[in-house]
Amino acid sequence: MIDKYKSHINEFLFASVNPFYAALFRIGLALMIAVVFLSPHAKGGFAVVYIHALDSPYQDFFLTKPYLIISLLITILFGAGVNSRLFGLILALLLFPLIFILGFHVSRQILLFTLIAFSLVQSDTRLSLKKNTFNLTSDSGPIWPIRLIQIQISVLYGINAIAKTTPEYLSGKVLEGMSVISPNFLVNLSDGYLHVGFLAIPVFIVASSSTLIEYILSIGFWFRRTRIPTAILGVTLHVVLMKIVKIGLLDWAAMFLYLAFLLPFERPLKIGTNTS
Repeated sequence: MIDKYKSHINEFLFASVNPFYAALFRIGLALMIAVVFLSPHAKGGFAVVYIHALDSPYQDFFLTKPYLIISLLITILFGAGVNSRLFGLILALLLFPLIFILGFHVSRQILLFTLIAFSLVQSDTRLSLKKNTFNLTSDSGPIWPIRLIQIQISVLYGINAIAKTTPEYLSGKVLEGMSVISPNFLVNLSDGYLHVGFLAIPVFIVASSSTLIEYILSIGFWFRRTRIPTAILGVTLHVVLMKIVKIGLLDWAAMFLYLAFLLPFERPLKIGTNTS
């Protein structure tokens, strides 16, 4: 029995990563970083969330065109598979100051964590500009960095769901107040209803159903049979949320990370593989 559990743990953490799908994820991650961190659409208010004393350095250095152009060039090198581990970690250092920009901090923080974890994967053995000497049976290393990304998705939805599981939120009162006070809300729910065409959906149903969906999203991806339905449910949720509230491209970042579950990264662990 112990050997069986040990085998499952080894398979979960040390199965080989398919290099082709690692390369696809690397390219997609580079594109997401370019959009969420470096595109003109993602400027926020150039306001720093946590430490206002950093406003001047941000304006004078981190938010200048040269800094953003250098970050974009490193992003392109990373996406092109030119020493992806090295340039991935360099890019993470460059992007770190930008995760505190108001309105985009959550989406940027989860993408930065994803970048750091994924930079531990040897993703440049396929679809890369560097000269490739790897044969068709090569892999991209153990899968545990991908597991970190997967766990992050579950934690993201799980924490949100737990935080919303209060009588005040589930009753819809919190959403009603936020829709009036918060500038990122696109609809007014103060009358207790979400108006969609000729439909008037009670806000408590919106609040309770979205919370339930986030619980499902935090768990559903871990089972092979439920991954695609869970992804469809998640995309539906985020498409609806885009019509209700602006959350700094978090919708797109979260949906992109579904690929960590949907892409067939995992290769069976070879018998006799050294996992130490």
